Amino acid sequence: DMSSEQSDGLHADPESAQHQSNGTTNSKVTLVRSVGVVVSLVAVVVCSYLLFNLFKDTLEVPALDSAEQQTITEQTALPIDAIEQSQVQTTQPASPANNKPAPPPLPNLNDSDMEIQQAASKLSQSLKWADWITTEEAIRKFVVVIDNMAQGKIAKKYLPIPKPEHKFKHSEAGIKTFLDPAGFKRYTSYISLFESVDNDMAVELYQRYSPLMEQAFSELGYPDRNFHDTLMQAFDILLNAPVMEEQIELVRPNVLYKFAYPTLESAPAVHKQLIRMGPENTRRLQQKVQQFKTALSAIKQP
Repeated sequence: DMSSEQSDGLHADPESAQHQSNGTTNSKVTLVRSVGVVVSLVAVVVCSYLLFNLFKDTLEVPALDSAEQQTITEQTALPIDAIEQSQVQTTQPASPANNKPAPPPLPNLNDSDMEIQQAASKLSQSLKWADWITTEEAIRKFVVVIDNMAQGKIAKKYLPIPKPEHKFKHSEAGIKTFLDPAGFKRYTSYISLFESVDNDMAVELYQRYSPLMEQAFSELGYPDRNFHDTLMQAFDILLNAPVMEEQIELVRPNVLYKFAYPTLESAPAVHKQLIRMGPENTRRLQQKVQQFKTALSAIKQP
């Protein structure tokens, strides 16, 4: 009986049965190990997939458009020597705009007359101008004149300007006396000479000799003032002078003529002098003064 033989054969020999049992166990262990390896691999693959999708937004590099790609390509293709040259150009200091030599040192205030006369002669080509600047203590006198002018006064004894060639003119109209407009021409040559002064040269000389002017001004005993501000005030005095177009009546209580109107007679001496020069000369002088003020006020003070 086939079924009986197979049954007896399976259990007739104990050693044979034991050997068959061990073989079965080893096969099972091998199978378990293989399954474990496969499961581990699957787990690694699944975890990797999940992590990749979880951080997908941060891991992906955005695509470059054509313009950005072109820029990167050009930068990458830049030769090494060109890069080094550009770095050298950015690190090298800029060359000076001009190679003007440094100006000579300033002279002492007490020994400045000769240099001042030579420098001031460049302000105008007029021959008369040279006669005006041949004076001693030029800077100190100039500073005193400007200081007085800023107060509305005229320091006549410090002015190197000669008096007009023609005498003062007046006209009679009945019992009244007026300032004669014909006398305004006495001052036209002064105004023309003043207008001939080179503005740029005046600024250049002022910048150079400003320290000496400030030194001379400090000698006058103003602890809370400086010459530059005083010069600006003097300009304002001139610019604020009235331009008188109407007839100006005069009176003569003694030897000298005076303005008949108290308002004019009590005006600052600088204003009264400009009135005597006439409206046209006053306008021309004020125009030049305004040019000087604009140019000199732009100079940065230490």
